[in-house]
Amino acid sequence: MQLPSTTVRDEDGIENCAYCSRFPCGLIKDQGTAWTREKCEAEKGPISEEDYLAFVEPFEGLKHLEIIHASLRPEDIVEAVTVPPLRTEIVDFPEDLTFSKEETFAFRRLHQMLTSVKSSSLGLTDADTFAQQQRLKKRRAHFLKFLWILGRYGEFKKENGAHLEVDAKTYITNRGSETALASWSSVKDMVFKNFLEFGVRCERVPLEGVKEKDLTTGTGYLRSKGWIMTMAFDEATGGIAALKALQNYTMKLDDKYGKKAFKHFSKADMQVLSRDQ
Repeated sequence: MQLPSTTVRDEDGIENCAYCSRFPCGLIKDQGTAWTREKCEAEKGPISEEDYLAFVEPFEGLKHLEIIHASLRPEDIVEAVTVPPLRTEIVDFPEDLTFSKEETFAFRRLHQMLTSVKSSSLGLTDADTFAQQQRLKKRRAHFLKFLWILGRYGEFKKENGAHLEVDAKTYITNRGSETALASWSSVKDMVFKNFLEFGVRCERVPLEGVKEKDLTTGTGYLRSKGWIMTMAFDEATGGIAALKALQNYTMKLDDKYGKKAFKHFSKADMQVLSRDQ
């Protein structure tokens, strides 16, 4: 079996991640436990010993790396290669808005939330290693695209608490190249969970009469029908006013920049709202 070599560079002569001083880092904890007997049996039911040894055990990455790590001498361990923090490009909040005091405050709250998302490690540890930084870069794109979809295409609803919602087809159609947003486990365990840090509460709601098992494919991807996606902001994040500000902001970006609108959104660029625009 070929073991992963991600935390330490190949040119350093390191055979695999077991030799790294950061072992087990956040990346290995995530990817090395993605395929275990417990997880497979929870999803598929009991597995025979023969099938386990043939189809599961070879891929239990963390388990194999732990065996190697336990056999190493202190002098075999190599310090992890670290890299500078990711560059976070954020456009300053415009100070020349002509909206009411309340609306301006809502836009400011929204800008603060977007800035926090862009600056956060979004649940990842060891973000000063190259491999984790690449994951963080992708994860930021996932989170911002999710906000964009709900903001630009979501309908404002007051029932069951004020929120924005999009239907399944609209959500799937507009996720673009962010394939992680089509995986229910990624949406539930990554996006929903980590958004709570920013006061953003999301939920996938089955339509009446649709069973939970019918919302995803056999491989765990979201189907394009049978559910809606909802998003609400806590009061500390701006509540209803910030939700409406998100709708207004994304609409103005789309009207002005078209296909380039999301690029401006990714920088929390609110210059489109200023009096000179």
